[in-house]
Amino acid sequence: MKSLNYLWRGLLMEKIKVSGTLVLGLAFFAPAFVVFVAFVAAYADGGEFYKPGMNPWINFSGHILVGWALFVFPIYVSLQSALYAAIEHQNRTFAYLYSLPVPRWSFYVSKLLVLTALTGLSHIVLYGSAEAAGWLLGLLKPTYGFQNHSMHQVLSKATLLMFFGGGGIMVIQLFISLQSASFIVPAGFGLFATMAGVISRGFAISTASPYLWPICFLHNSLEMAEWRYAYLLISVAVLVLGAGVSIQLLNRKAIV
Repeated sequence: MKSLNYLWRGLLMEKIKVSGTLVLGLAFFAPAFVVFVAFVAAYADGGEFYKPGMNPWINFSGHILVGWALFVFPIYVSLQSALYAAIEHQNRTFAYLYSLPVPRWSFYVSKLLVLTALTGLSHIVLYGSAEAAGWLLGLLKPTYGFQNHSMHQVLSKATLLMFFGGGGIMVIQLFISLQSASFIVPAGFGLFATMAGVISRGFAISTASPYLWPICFLHNSLEMAEWRYAYLLISVAVLVLGAGVSIQLLNRKAIV
């Protein structure tokens, strides 16, 4: 009960810190940006891709899901965790927090849970924005046929499950962000790790990178039978293991 009380108080504190900051806004902007780009491309040049009798949602959803999983999702988590930790670093409050008669793990777990919740929120926004964009295309461009087809099941499951594929990215980026007082270090690390993964995708060794696990899960396919669910389990395992290691290292760290 005492541990839960520490955790609850930590979560309430984190909620206050996040309110009114760019951290919350980024959870909406990043997925909405991906959908907006796909929407503009579909609206302008959809006639080349959406032929009569074909389901336009296949091409449209593919652009959104692959673009998010391969590029934006890893970079989003990198920026989100860096912005989140910067709230403490800029105010130099870590030394004060860790001097309180409260276990350090409660601060870390609270931040990890909030980062996880923000990441989950971004996937809800991704799904909602994709559905809304397709509906709008059906109104503005009825010849494309969006209003005659749907991919609710694929879109909803892909966005939900892809969230679990980002567990490894979240725990890595949060650890780096808490350790470094510079925003550039965690943000830059995430950017270069994402780029390295994209460049090396043709090699089997690239699948060891947590920054590629979301796209590895999708397997570049909208066929659910072809999705590789093992990457979700690996990602969640890394999240749990990484959280445990982070707590141990945090407990040993001298805060000055």
